[in-house]
Amino acid sequence: MKKLYLALMVTLLAALTGLGVLSLVDTDPTFLPSENRPITKPQFTWSALADGSYMQSVESYYADTFPFHEQLMKLNRQLNQFYYYSGNDNYLALDFTGGAEQGGESLHDVQNALDGQSGAQDATSDTTTSQEPPAQSDGADATTDGETPASGETTTDMPQVDIPDESQATSIGTIIVVGDNAMDIPTATDSVIVSYADAVTNLAAAMGDGVRTLSLVTPNSGEFYSPESFHTGSHSQKAMIDLCYESMGDSVVTVDAYSALQAHADEYLYFRTDHHWTALGAYYAYTQYCAAAGFEPVPLEQFETGTYENFLGTMYTYTENYPQSEALRENPDTLTYYLPIVETHARYYSDTTLSDGIPISVVYTGLAENVANKYLCFIGGDTPVCIIETAVENGPVCMVVKESYGNALVPFLTSHYSKIVVIDPREFNQEGKPSLDLPAFAAEQGVDDLLVINYPFMINNSFYVSLLNRLVPADAAAS
Repeated sequence: MKKLYLALMVTLLAALTGLGVLSLVDTDPTFLPSENRPITKPQFTWSALADGSYMQSVESYYADTFPFHEQLMKLNRQLNQFYYYSGNDNYLALDFTGGAEQGGESLHDVQNALDGQSGAQDATSDTTTSQEPPAQSDGADATTDGETPASGETTTDMPQVDIPDESQATSIGTIIVVGDNAMDIPTATDSVIVSYADAVTNLAAAMGDGVRTLSLVTPNSGEFYSPESFHTGSHSQKAMIDLCYESMGDSVVTVDAYSALQAHADEYLYFRTDHHWTALGAYYAYTQYCAAAGFEPVPLEQFETGTYENFLGTMYTYTENYPQSEALRENPDTLTYYLPIVETHARYYSDTTLSDGIPISVVYTGLAENVANKYLCFIGGDTPVCIIETAVENGPVCMVVKESYGNALVPFLTSHYSKIVVIDPREFNQEGKPSLDLPAFAAEQGVDDLLVINYPFMINNSFYVSLLNRLVPADAAAS
């Protein structure tokens, strides 16, 4: 028997040693197919080491590049086919992160990856939109009139939203599935939230008195549709947003998107199979932005609309092969878009030299069937720099610093600005990526307003906060 134990130990140690050696000598992948996202190698800096973001990114990178990662994850998911969580067919909790802070996805890259498969609109061809305000489309929600509470007001009559039973909840994960609705659940880290607020305040200071800085932090679907314990206590997104705004300097104008979304929570504000909001949810946030910025929002019924059917998004991708994901697959989302009411011309660029512009659409109306991520219809997804010029005469210039939640909001802003400069901070100031001095670039572009928009996962992510801080050169921040 001792010989058997010894043989088992030797076999186990040999396997572990082999995996360790293999992890050191193999070529690390740059893309994770199972989670549909790129893998970014962490860049060492003393500041990143000091704030803890470097070690966090190293751990994530090692987990993503571990030998046989995809095969092991697939095996794990297949094993999960044999049981249901706590005996409840409608509930699943996963401890998982999508790594959104590492980078997003662009339509141009997706189309290249599809080896030239054609779509109804090619991302390399210039596209403009110009419409007269039409009558209300069938795609618009007839129960909405575009009116929302003014920023700071309290709504007395809240819509009745069914809150799922949580009696079966025994643990917390970052993704839960209840019936046919999948939600990712953030957890508050107060110190990181305060550091996010400080980063936005520092951006405002670096931009100078001539630029107005606005902050919009939007809740995600878990705040309104998850079991109670998943949106209270350390998971209360209202508390996260309140802390964030309270910690910002007086130079930052805060946008109360929360109250507008809460007031319309019985409408289709968020996808069930994807972690983003719908364009309708983005519209209500837009009305609050207008209230804060001094604009008159365009009524919802004035937008021409269209739809994409059978959309299965990131939440389905992350939970695929778990039994509960079958309900998502059988109940895909419908994506409704709202077209700009003014003529627009847009291009995206790989860096701020603006030397390699590729024409894109502000809203794509004919994505090919093989483009699974229909959310890419908004400004072509996540790109380093996107510049949109509009037919608004003598209008101000807006710079939007965002992750992918901002993509669905940007088309609505075209009604008020003559130019919109969209920046994804995840595409700059890291190893292998170009550098960006945001205040200097904003001055070159004649920016009047700076909008920083994110959702709770980002304001709780120290690595993402470090990316915001890197937008301001150290010497400028020190002064």
